[in-house]
Amino acid sequence: MVYRKLERGAGASSAPALSELLLSALLGFKEETASSPLASGDEERLRQALVKEIRRRTHGDLLAAKQQSERLLQRLLAEGWLERRGQAARAQFLLSPMLLRALQLKALRRLLAAPPPREPGAWPLAGPKGSYQPHGAVEKRRWGERARLDASATLKAALRHGLSELRVADLRVRRGEGGKRTALALLLDCSHSMVLYGEDRFTPAKLATLALSALLRMRGGLLRVFCIHDDAEVISERRLPFVGAAPSHTNTAAALELAASWLRRNAADERQAVLISDGHPTAVRLADGGLYRNAWGFDEVIRRETLARAAALRRVGATLTVYLLADEERALRFSRQLARVARGRLQRVPAARLGGLLLRLGRG
Repeated sequence: MVYRKLERGAGASSAPALSELLLSALLGFKEETASSPLASGDEERLRQALVKEIRRRTHGDLLAAKQQSERLLQRLLAEGWLERRGQAARAQFLLSPMLLRALQLKALRRLLAAPPPREPGAWPLAGPKGSYQPHGAVEKRRWGERARLDASATLKAALRHGLSELRVADLRVRRGEGGKRTALALLLDCSHSMVLYGEDRFTPAKLATLALSALLRMRGGLLRVFCIHDDAEVISERRLPFVGAAPSHTNTAAALELAASWLRRNAADERQAVLISDGHPTAVRLADGGLYRNAWGFDEVIRRETLARAAALRRVGATLTVYLLADEERALRFSRQLARVARGRLQRVPAARLGGLLLRLGRG
């Protein structure tokens, strides 16, 4: 039925068929390797993904698929399922929140036979020791910890000065054990090397990130994704499906600094950082603001600055897990050093197995 509707044109496609086609196109699009140039922007990348999916479903020729993809793209924008920001080649796409949730669950199902069942009951959800059970002593709430308030003890403290004003000093919590909230900073290498040498390592990494975001949401956790290139930037969940690898260096130090800052501001019970990369860092921002790059050697300036940022991450109480998607000796040597300084761990893993390991981490 979906195929026949597509053959009759974009205007005849039902809303469920159109959304399902878009999600399949986004998950099925693989990054281009060095044999062909990288796509220039979100819009061109999405067009390529739609053309590929339409040809797979209809077995039509390339010209017809391109014409149909253009009509589909315009309808997706008109329906509000896609949001375009910016102009021309620099325009960026955002996926609607509803379709983003569907895409994350679709990615999770692709990596798992079925998504894990959601625990019944109110948030916070169950942690490694089960649902949170308050059974200990009543204490003052400390700054930055989760607000597991004991209502009775809090009201008793407020009665001392009258209930017209509730003060921070009145807040009381009861100690216990159980469900814990995780804040996870995921540092994703978006440099050109992730799609070089005839292997696409970026697509499995992005698929695993989408699935992990769905899993963490089920468990009441937080995820922030940082894209690593010449610098580092925060990638919103709605834009993540359109992000690709681009010609750039790898500034791991900048990503570690952003991750430490975000984790420091979060009052989560558990703070984690995950670095997914296929090599060693090749760029760093100097004190004067200039960008220092060296892709050819194991540079001491870059090494020193990156390790300093890893030590700062450790000081905010976060654990670092490095997933190395290559066997290159310099990258392996540096990743071991990075994990040691951060008191974390290193895992060498083929890109195809990354999703399973990353979801195991998300399960806690």
